[in-house]
Amino acid sequence: MNNVKKQILDKELALHTFKVRSDRKALKNLLTDDFREIGASGAYFGMSEVLERLPTEQNFECHTQDLSFRPITLDVIQVVYRAFIKSNTSEEEAYSYRTSIWRKEGDNWRMCFHQGTKVAPFELSSQTNC
Repeated sequence: MNNVKKQILDKELALHTFKVRSDRKALKNLLTDDFREIGASGAYFGMSEVLERLPTEQNFECHTQDLSFRPITLDVIQVVYRAFIKSNTSEEEAYSYRTSIWRKEGDNWRMCFHQGTKVAPFELSSQTNC
């Protein structure tokens, strides 16, 4: 399971990077065709909306902490964590509680669901940065 956790964590954190978020091919490799997201605004997005939106977003810094992994089945794992996001182009900051569901397809883990919920500011730890 530790190898699986590392694979999923690396992919989860890659999705926080401008390099991956601005690359439609990379996004298609990391997200399932039936991917769904509920954003912090409460909006519901499908894969086509994500492929349109993410490559146009501004670059940001992301700090993640308090990660936990919960196997749902042998081929489905939920990741839960807290995140702090700071825009590189403005003073905008956001704290959130996030969850992703990863599904194994062949030998590859791909994200099929993600939700981010805004929360009150919390103390940042040095656990994980991306």
